[in-house]
Amino acid sequence: MYASVSDMIARFGETQIIRLSRPEDRTAQAVDDDKVNLALADASSLIDGYVRGRYLVPIATPPAEIVRAACILARYDLAQGEHTDPSEEMAKGRKDVITWLEQIAREIIHLDLPIASTHGTGQASSGPRGSDRPRIVTHDTLAGF
Repeated sequence: MYASVSDMIARFGETQIIRLSRPEDRTAQAVDDDKVNLALADASSLIDGYVRGRYLVPIATPPAEIVRAACILARYDLAQGEHTDPSEEMAKGRKDVITWLEQIAREIIHLDLPIASTHGTGQASSGPRGSDRPRIVTHDTLAGF
């Protein structure tokens, strides 16, 4: 995961994280760590989906902007519930993060992270490829067509 419960508390305050993680219990005094960690794991997976083509995932040491994005996405997810909806501020924050991730995927924004190398991994790359196999279609095999 790219962020922790303590990152969420530092960014949004303990009271808000308690309320988001335990919306049914208005007297709760502690954060539901499991619920927050699940939202953070979902946010990290979403981030990986956008940056996978350019950077090695999972990101071993996520930069501050990735931690921030994970927190914003997780807060939005926590706010979606049976009896609750995310605020406009949360929805705007999520929309801004998704736009930012799309710009990373389109290579408009660059992060200071190791670029994914597909050499020897069996994954497809977007660059040219060579082959040591003989050609099947040649001038000789096309003679007469």
